Amino acid sequence: GKRSEEGARQTQRARWAEAKVICKMETEGFVSADNKDRMPEEDEEDNDDWSDLERFQNFMTSQHPLRRLVCVRGLAEMVHCLSVEDALEGALPMLEQAAADEESSVRDALASQLAPALKDLLPRAQPNQVAKVVALVWPLSVSLLQDRDQQVRAVAEDAVIEYAPLLPRDLIESPVLECVVQMSHDGAEEHRITAMKLLGELSFALGPDLVMRGVAPEVITLAEDAMFRVRKCAALYIGKVARWSAKGYAISDLFPVYLALAEDEIWGVRKACAESMSDVAASLTPDVRQEKLLPLVETFTSDVSRWVRNAAFQHLGPLIATLSAQEVTPNLLSLYSSMAMGKGNGGAGDNEMPNFCAYNFPAVVLAVGREGWPMLQEAYHELVKDIQWKVRRTLSFSMHEIALILGPELTASSLLGAMDVFLKDLDEVKIGVLQNLSKILGVLEPSARASYVELICSLEMESDNWRFRHLLAVQLGELFALFGEEVVETELYPIFVKLLRDPVAEVRNGAAQQLGQILKRLKELEGAWKEEFMAELSEFATDDCFQARLTYAFMCDHLVRLEDYFDAESFEKDFLPQLVKLSTDKVTNIRRLVGNCIVLLRERKGFTGQSDVKLCVEQLSKDTDIDVLRTMGKNLELGITGCRHNGVASGADRDAEVRGKLAAAS
Repeated sequence: GKRSEEGARQTQRARWAEAKVICKMETEGFVSADNKDRMPEEDEEDNDDWSDLERFQNFMTSQHPLRRLVCVRGLAEMVHCLSVEDALEGALPMLEQAAADEESSVRDALASQLAPALKDLLPRAQPNQVAKVVALVWPLSVSLLQDRDQQVRAVAEDAVIEYAPLLPRDLIESPVLECVVQMSHDGAEEHRITAMKLLGELSFALGPDLVMRGVAPEVITLAEDAMFRVRKCAALYIGKVARWSAKGYAISDLFPVYLALAEDEIWGVRKACAESMSDVAASLTPDVRQEKLLPLVETFTSDVSRWVRNAAFQHLGPLIATLSAQEVTPNLLSLYSSMAMGKGNGGAGDNEMPNFCAYNFPAVVLAVGREGWPMLQEAYHELVKDIQWKVRRTLSFSMHEIALILGPELTASSLLGAMDVFLKDLDEVKIGVLQNLSKILGVLEPSARASYVELICSLEMESDNWRFRHLLAVQLGELFALFGEEVVETELYPIFVKLLRDPVAEVRNGAAQQLGQILKRLKELEGAWKEEFMAELSEFATDDCFQARLTYAFMCDHLVRLEDYFDAESFEKDFLPQLVKLSTDKVTNIRRLVGNCIVLLRERKGFTGQSDVKLCVEQLSKDTDIDVLRTMGKNLELGITGCRHNGVASGADRDAEVRGKLAAAS
């Protein structure tokens, strides 16, 4: 939209200014320069009348590396402001020299900008324009993929992986896949490694036929490469290729290659095989997994190399998650549970083992279901007591997921004890439970929830850490829905009102955003105290404290944005009269927020011709504040950027210009 384009332009202009200042510092000796013979910055032209594209074109040929660097870093933002035609004709052709820049930092910046620039440009381009974009950008990508600097190559790989799936299938096949296949036969080891990574990562975008025809044969060849680093990369990505080929082909042609790599004499290759187990498993049928793949797990977990063993345990959870409940054997779960004690297959303890176990616990529980919980329960309680707070923190943040799987009874009997422990733990651990408190309580039976009302009240009184109050505030809508009328009236309603007056704005706004759900719940309860509640909310609109009035405007703004909970009749009766009064508030931010509400309200059925809405529009359209006028749709180009383009130089002249435009607008 116009605002995002203007924001991009302002950012771009800030980059130009930054480049100018830095280059001047460099010229004056504040920044060291590699080339002392180059032209001083002030001798290079920088015309204020240039457009952003013209400045980009001129800066790209600057003798100053920092100027070229800042220029390339702004590529995505500049492309966002250009039409596809301008980008094709004026910007993209300039990138060839950036790809060949003598400074690796410039090439690195170009590689990092390719994906965001193309993600903005390609959706706007016509099919024939997409082909032109690829014709310009892909040769640059190939150059960067084969760069002499390892960091540049790595960034370029990530860029191609990110933007290639956005291309039409025919352009992925040619020129992208053709070039990658060609790289896989390159004499340089690094290029073959890059090709293998791209073949694996792009397989999902190619379709089974093209994977089997154009990708898999190259992977099989690379898996037999004389250089172990190439074989290691093949072992790491062969699972991704297998997943996106036909199952029969994966079993007959690719799985034997994986089994051979799993016996490689180099431990790094075997480690890569352990890391890709879950991808390989997803490409196989259950009988092949049971017969040939799962026995490898024990082989990997008892490997002579500690790194292979650790990798096997680290990826055991993802492997189990890909299996069906019938396939998960007690032996697999025993291996997995052994990590909770920091032991790998009964061997020496390892500090990372509990981390691996805790991180994947929800996925493993989901795979085995509540029926398999007895085989995991002991491991879970070991992790709850683990000396490493990061392990406990991981469990704390995933407790609600496990509760949803286990259901009310098992959650009450197996998880609530751990929950109580976490609530007394370090703040870093405690926050995980608090962030998902409403989800955990939602699993429990109503009788079990009641014991946690006191906890909810204590959070509202938390004075040392406002973030805990914020976590409570943003869950109030769900908590209102979980409790009966007595708890809502006597406990939650007072908490809500108090949080609306919290000294921290983030807390106030978080509570205000719950009003839609809260009003829906009050309508369901049909409590006699609802009128009292609405009257207390109205007091915010006339409060002497501007923060309370701003909070009221924020609540209204939240309500008019709702799709599910918006009640037009209730809003017109209970909120609109107070909102109209706030349209003349002395605080600019309040009037601006009211303007937002009114603009949105006019789009609602029944409010377009409403007298109060018309009055608000009339008042706010005559406002003296620029931001309020812009909110109401006034097209004003004011401020530093606007004044610069309008030719206003001095502060006095700028003030006069602003006053004149405001007078004309009103």
